[in-house]
Amino acid sequence: MRRGKVRYITAVISAAAALALTGCAQSVSSFTALLSGADPAGAEAVQDTEPAAAVDELSRSGIYDSEDAAVVVRKDLEAGTVQFQNISTSRRYTLSYDGTTTVYDRNDQALSMEQLREGSVVTARFYKPRKALAYVKENPNCISYNNVRNYSMDLRKGTIAIGDELFNISAHVVVVSDGRETDMMEVNQMDVISVWGYKNMIYGINIEKGHGYLRLQNEDYFVNGWIDVGDSVIRKVAQDMLLVVPEGTHTVTVSNKGSSATQEITFARNEEMAWDLGDVEITVVQKGTVIFTLTPATAKVFIDGREVNVSKPVEIEYGLHQMRITADGYDTVAQYIRVAEPSASVAVELEKSEEETTETPSGKDDDDKSDSRQDDDEDEEEEEEKTTGKKYQSKSPEEDDDEDEEEEEEESSDKSDEKSPVVSSTGRYKVYIDAPDGAEAYLDGSYIGVTPVSFNKVPGSYVVTLRKSGYQTRSYTLQIDEEEKDINYSFTDLIKLDE
Repeated sequence: MRRGKVRYITAVISAAAALALTGCAQSVSSFTALLSGADPAGAEAVQDTEPAAAVDELSRSGIYDSEDAAVVVRKDLEAGTVQFQNISTSRRYTLSYDGTTTVYDRNDQALSMEQLREGSVVTARFYKPRKALAYVKENPNCISYNNVRNYSMDLRKGTIAIGDELFNISAHVVVVSDGRETDMMEVNQMDVISVWGYKNMIYGINIEKGHGYLRLQNEDYFVNGWIDVGDSVIRKVAQDMLLVVPEGTHTVTVSNKGSSATQEITFARNEEMAWDLGDVEITVVQKGTVIFTLTPATAKVFIDGREVNVSKPVEIEYGLHQMRITADGYDTVAQYIRVAEPSASVAVELEKSEEETTETPSGKDDDDKSDSRQDDDEDEEEEEEKTTGKKYQSKSPEEDDDEDEEEEEEESSDKSDEKSPVVSSTGRYKVYIDAPDGAEAYLDGSYIGVTPVSFNKVPGSYVVTLRKSGYQTRSYTLQIDEEEKDINYSFTDLIKLDE
């Protein structure tokens, strides 16, 4: 019997020594408290205590034998658990917590477990045998950006640009939206995000404000007009559109041929709102007079693809219009203008182009180079439109006229037909959406069919939206490469909505 006692007490002393090496003074004092007053009665008390129970009591006293740099993946406040992912190994594990667990921000200010944010990089200390979380603190050495709006992602290269900083995205990045883990492809660049990382690598992303969806009903009158959602989403109206829109309350305006309708709509994350345009009051057709002041004075102005004479006031129908101003030797200005008053003035000063020009013996060579530069600018600005949501056009007046006439003839347009597809001797390459089966598919808001479905492969950034009655609508950002081969995507099944 005495031999058994000696073995157990020795084991406790050894554990105390091991913990002392980790620098956990609190754990040593806890063990010492158990061993203090070692009289025969006390010895019997140690012997009668089950080893697991003793360890459990100690693990709830703030001791720890492990420390980790990790990303917070998920919190279960009801079960009292937190899931972490080690930033070095990407291994995941779940720890339990209670009232003795301490939580701090990066400035050592106390937090509640509710305030600990998923996606944040933290230092976690825990007692491994019982998977008990003793301490968690936002890592002060990590990089963090809160509520970022202006950023750009390149999922092909695995990078994200925030301001002037460029970061790599970890292959095991944790992305969380509204407490639910999601995929990097579900991040839309209109989302507001917070990011955490270390050095030049991003390990965690939390979507602070996401996106919802807007469907237009009875929109026939406004087809080929414009829709503007809070000045952040501007699209030409087509039949059967499903627009991805920012979460929150926004003023939505549709306009066509000088008539318009406006509605304030609140969009919830991942939820669809329908706006029945058959019930709205449409304003009468109105025109405003716009006076243009241009530098240089020789600049040309195009409204909705057609050149206008700016030597006198220009009558423009109320609503949203594309404006493009060009001049030889100057950078083109392309943006939207809204006409909503009887009279207005627009002053634009073009910036001189930084491109160097060289003399050539043949005017034809100059024309060829000009065409080449124009093609390059068009590709760059088209890519910028895809990645930033800004709508810039740098096509020739003739191209704009043709495009505008074609859009008026068609009830809806396929985004993939706006650019020249990648073509080889075998024909066009395709992007295939294979799964989930039976979902309505939309490419940048325009309906393209029911999955499985395909569209022409054109390099650039796109948003594919999948919708199915009774299921939660989902969107994915696709960045299509220039390789001469088909691409196949299979996405997870849509989540069934609660009835």
